[in-house]
Amino acid sequence: MPQESTEHQRVFEYFGAEDVPETSCYAWAPVYPCRVGDARVVIKRTRSRSETAAAVAGWTTGLREAGVATVAPVTLPVANPAKVDDEYWVVYPFLDGEVYSGEAGQIAAAGRLLGRIHATETAVTPPPFEWPDHGEESVEEDREGIAKVLTEPVAAAVEPLSRLVTEFMSRVLPPIRDGRLPHVGAVMDYKANNLIYRTDGPVLVDPDNADWAPRILDLALAAMQFHIEHSAAPGRMFTQAEWREFYAGYCEHVELTEAECRLWPLAVEYMLSEYGLWSLIESDEWDEPRERAFMIDLAQATAQRFPLS
Repeated sequence: MPQESTEHQRVFEYFGAEDVPETSCYAWAPVYPCRVGDARVVIKRTRSRSETAAAVAGWTTGLREAGVATVAPVTLPVANPAKVDDEYWVVYPFLDGEVYSGEAGQIAAAGRLLGRIHATETAVTPPPFEWPDHGEESVEEDREGIAKVLTEPVAAAVEPLSRLVTEFMSRVLPPIRDGRLPHVGAVMDYKANNLIYRTDGPVLVDPDNADWAPRILDLALAAMQFHIEHSAAPGRMFTQAEWREFYAGYCEHVELTEAECRLWPLAVEYMLSEYGLWSLIESDEWDEPRERAFMIDLAQATAQRFPLS
């Protein structure tokens, strides 16, 4: 359920916000389009610590200064981002435009933007990526979580995912973590509903999950989740043809290294094990037909779904 704006009145008072809607425009987090002075803006919660909120703000500002199409904190008479009532909040510009609908060229354009983000060096980088450390107890909890949401006849089709969960710490994680792979400012939440399409292409409007992370992990996550939580997208992941279009756009700005190409299948398995599994277990939209179809497709995915050649 979207959060009500009455829960965050001190935030709006701090930033001098007016015309605040009664509820968040995003069901899973507090996001409020409104007005500050003469400017149309969006107020949203950002990272949970001063240093991480500042890192994301500095990174996005650097991207914008380099001409990369992403929002960055607007200049205000008060600090932005800022801590209000034990949480950090940020004000971004409100952007008019179209949402992703699968029209010709939108997928390639999204790939190009992610490539530009990865190819752009900035003085400030996002917070460092935190590697997971799962014990036997958490692995068993994940397997039980899969069993609860993926009931028959779907459960029989996702045994590969169950195996991935079991093998994650021993087979999947070490080569990625220890492979000295190129790190970049990684969006770590690059998907259709975080883009606004304008006449000159898409703009990233939710950069707040960014990390300094291996480049191929961000690419793998984008491939996997681009259509998630977006009602105008099909209820499935990319087809191979769509993935090739996205990847071709990406490669206009980035050339993966030999090590990245070799470890690419493990990068996809990494994201299936971590973010894919989390999405399956934590989603509260299994009763919504489009989202259920997407989740079932996600549950049965393998690295072969996203070839590099």
